Amino acid sequence: MSNSENNHPHDTQGINTLKRDSVIRLVDDDPSVLRALTTFLQMDDWQVRCFKSGIDFLHTPGKEPGCVILDVRMPGLSGLEVQDLMKKKNIPLPVIFLSAHGDIELAVDAVRKGAKTFLEKPPKPDKLLSSIEEAVQAHVELLRAVADLATLEQTWNTLTAAEQQVAGLVAKGLTNSVIASVLGVSENTIRAHRSMVNQKLDTENAVEVSDFIHEMEKLQQISET
Repeated sequence: MSNSENNHPHDTQGINTLKRDSVIRLVDDDPSVLRALTTFLQMDDWQVRCFKSGIDFLHTPGKEPGCVILDVRMPGLSGLEVQDLMKKKNIPLPVIFLSAHGDIELAVDAVRKGAKTFLEKPPKPDKLLSSIEEAVQAHVELLRAVADLATLEQTWNTLTAAEQQVAGLVAKGLTNSVIASVLGVSENTIRAHRSMVNQKLDTENAVEVSDFIHEMEKLQQISET
């Protein structure tokens, strides 16, 4: 694959940072494929790490942002089997599959299980690079969401169970009197809980409490994808 074929228009500062901070994992039992892909990707300034088998990769996938490019058919563990084990081992790297066989059923199965892309060997340079950029950006956003979620959940967990219950009802726009009626307590108790909720969540009103909870729920959904 010639790098001259890559008319890549998005080589911005953000992409350069992405390349600097990320690692592309290549998993293929064919050394010539690993060499060719490594050379091509390094010419485009990506950092690359090679594995000759799925087992080697699963032992040391690394924690850096990035993605994994998996050969579909390999001795031992196939690419799809590696994908399944990644889920079981909670390795959330986006997967790009390469196949010399053009197997449509495999492609459908791979994508159904969460693969980002399924490309035939040899992949078209522009398509491969754009797929990598998309996959790595998605992984960076996932890691950011997981970190932000951890911060929000840590703050949320400083609330007592009663305060969390009140916060949830406040976020729905209910008044103190309605919340008191729903929970079977006095309005003074609700006022006290609301005061602690605002203090602990660093919020000032029901809208900000609602925004806090909605942001936490949104990040939970992203982190589960």
